[in-house]
Amino acid sequence: MRLDILVIDDDKDLRENISEILSLTGHGVMTAVNGREGFDKAVQFLPDVIISDIMMPDTNGVMFLKLLKKENTTKDIPLIFMSGAAIPTKTHQSILTEGYQYLSKPFTEEQLLIAVDKCLILKKV
Repeated sequence: MRLDILVIDDDKDLRENISEILSLTGHGVMTAVNGREGFDKAVQFLPDVIISDIMMPDTNGVMFLKLLKKENTTKDIPLIFMSGAAIPTKTHQSILTEGYQYLSKPFTEEQLLIAVDKCLILKKV
């Protein structure tokens, strides 16, 4: 099933790599470089799934999540967070306990697609 997916990451190479993988598997993809831009696109386009880095300049993943949850139209969009932090922080642990998908960078194409599939099940598209 085709999903519209928003990818948010300040790392251009990673953002483009994720976008290419998802596009090649039949999904529609849009991108943003930080949480603020991501939030604006989420409100405008209402993607089926959002994949976001946690640690970004400007508006990071945690601030992005707060913005998303305040908006009625975006609060239930399934999220996959990703981070390159070697040791899980309190923020990472809180994301996991809230039921969001989490990918530790670097991750494989298979891990990415499994996380997207889990969101599909959660969203029941």
